[in-house]
Amino acid sequence: MKKYIKSNLFYFSICIVLFSTAGLMSVFLANILKRMIDTSTAKNITQFYHVMILTIFFIIINFTLHILRGFFKAKFLKKVMLSLKHDLFKGIFSKSIKDFNRENTSVYTSIFNNDLKILEKNYFDNLLTIISDLSQFFICLVAVISFQFELAVIIILINVIAIFVPVLLGKILSHKQIDSINKFSDLNVKIKDFFNSFEIIKCFQVTHKVIDNFDHADNIYEESMENFRYCEGIIAGFSTLSSLGVSVMTTLISLYFVIKNQITIGEMMAITQLVNNIANPLGRLSSELPLLKSTKPIELKLKEYMDIKMVQTGIKINGLNQITMDHISFGYTENKEIIHDFSYEFLKNKKYAIVGNSGCGKSTIVKLLLNYYDNYKGNIFINDVNLNEIDMSSVYSHLSMVHQNAPILNDTLRNNITYYNDYSIEQVNQIVHEAGLDHFVESLPDGLDTVINENGNNISGGEKQRISIARTLLKNADLLIYDEPTSNLDHVTAKEVEKNLLNRNNTCIMITHRLEDNLLERFDEILVLDHGTIVESGTFKVLLDRKGVFYSLYKG
Repeated sequence: MKKYIKSNLFYFSICIVLFSTAGLMSVFLANILKRMIDTSTAKNITQFYHVMILTIFFIIINFTLHILRGFFKAKFLKKVMLSLKHDLFKGIFSKSIKDFNRENTSVYTSIFNNDLKILEKNYFDNLLTIISDLSQFFICLVAVISFQFELAVIIILINVIAIFVPVLLGKILSHKQIDSINKFSDLNVKIKDFFNSFEIIKCFQVTHKVIDNFDHADNIYEESMENFRYCEGIIAGFSTLSSLGVSVMTTLISLYFVIKNQITIGEMMAITQLVNNIANPLGRLSSELPLLKSTKPIELKLKEYMDIKMVQTGIKINGLNQITMDHISFGYTENKEIIHDFSYEFLKNKKYAIVGNSGCGKSTIVKLLLNYYDNYKGNIFINDVNLNEIDMSSVYSHLSMVHQNAPILNDTLRNNITYYNDYSIEQVNQIVHEAGLDHFVESLPDGLDTVINENGNNISGGEKQRISIARTLLKNADLLIYDEPTSNLDHVTAKEVEKNLLNRNNTCIMITHRLEDNLLERFDEILVLDHGTIVESGTFKVLLDRKGVFYSLYKG
């Protein structure tokens, strides 16, 4: 985290100066109190006016300093958190697809929703408070020493004893905080899953079971928080002991020195004020320092993500001319193989359909082509280069895909189609027409600039799918992959969209359950999968004449 302080050293330095004035202002106030008491004892009206002017001046200065502290602290925290979140977000998106998918997306959202807030509060904000409290402690201690050296020694001894235990408990607090963070992440996963499955939960009438499941996960989280708060309470108890003990002892000892005529009543009030500004900050420090230390595990956790560099390694390819899958076998678990000895060569500008019963491995073949997984047997080649030796960013630049469950951004329709790339209005309008979105766009209040809600919950499933199709067509990549691209469209619209999808001069791989003549006749080759293996391949006519597995699927 020091990196972010150094990169924002200007604002941090100003904050140090402003927060360090806390001690000076405490001494200033103690001096005013001393003058007030001494003036009242002397009954001197001239001194009274001087004290009054000094008090007004103190109030103005103190008010100004508080405003400036708030302003520059806000600036500092904004700069730091922007840099931190940028680096974290960039680090996560520097992951490969397969590395990203190794963790639940709720883990990533939990980092932004929980971990960063803890870091902002307990590290950066807390650090400024610590600077303020240290300033008060040391400056006020020097001031007390100038009044009464013996009293200062006693104060130090009392505080050393009171602060010793909280420092020891800081490590325990750190462990308990990271445990609560992990439990919160687990709870976040549950909440996300349940909200995403809201309609299914209602339809299956399992609301009570889901609530029980949520309560169980929440109970585990709150138990971890209870342990964390309990440890915090112990530290707070010692903090209170420090403040209270020093205040009471100081008052008694100061009273003794007044009785012995070694200090005046005004000096006694000044010393009491200064000691309060030693004890209270020190009491707070005994809580603040363990909190600062407790952020170390979070810092290490975030560092793992931020150390990921968007390094492009491997051989760059210029276009996708030929894709070869050579004896590929793969399973999501060791004891269950989904793809078995799959071999095939996809050629440039040819159109391929992959068909078969659900669970036969159609979508898994596509995921392997996109390098979602690397724990497969066999080899995948692109342009005769092994996929493991290729820079995947160059592969992604030459392909585009229509997903079965189209991802929709909470953004304008235009940005959902262009995905933030620059295209002319003519290009966008042409693609809107080809994807069958004309009437949809015309019906929207702001046309292409209308904002689509999160997950597209203010549009239909068919509209979401057509947006995904438009997005893919607009990129006009060498390879277009379609995973059930028209499953949510009506029959008439589906036929028109499929015609536009297959009329392009690109390599096309389409996964489909729509075994209709007018669609399948458009493909150069149809691959029939069964249990992860190609059992038949050929044109639509050839496969029908063969009267094999495809014929059974087609007639069934």
